[in-house]
Amino acid sequence: MDVYEIIRICNMHPRVNILQPGPGVGGHCISVDPWFLVGDYPSIAKVIDESMKTNDSQPSFVLNRIHEIMRENGITDYARVGLYGLTYKENVDDIRESPTLQLLEAQERHLAKPLKVFDPLVGKKVVESQVMDFDEFIKDTDMVVIMVKHDHIKASWDRLKGKVILDCHNICPLDNVYHI
Repeated sequence: MDVYEIIRICNMHPRVNILQPGPGVGGHCISVDPWFLVGDYPSIAKVIDESMKTNDSQPSFVLNRIHEIMRENGITDYARVGLYGLTYKENVDDIRESPTLQLLEAQERHLAKPLKVFDPLVGKKVVESQVMDFDEFIKDTDMVVIMVKHDHIKASWDRLKGKVILDCHNICPLDNVYHI
């Protein structure tokens, strides 16, 4: 079953707007505050607890998915894989609790060199592997992982043709795109 099709159909109801799956939840509220409820009321906050565990596991899940897709496509050099987006949500410059940063931390825990990353809205270097120019980012990249759905990437689909793409938000209209 296609989860995106199920969500699309459910959202046809006028009072339903199911959230889309993604690479994780960041920011200063949704990724942190529910843990206070779980801590204070563990017996009645079981659904919240499981939801938060799922959200917290997404960056590692995406990292594993990257590995699977690299293997499937014969990509052996992690330096040729790029993460698009460093912020916790689209069209902002806020990186607090960013799923991309969490993914990079998970990768580092496994003693791997961090994947390169680009974000058009983050104007200062936040991580060592950050590339500050989009042309430089895609130049030597075989695989692009869309971590954040900035308007910039939506305006750049033609620049991604021929790349292996892992779309963590189901927004890329190109053919042969992988999803989480």
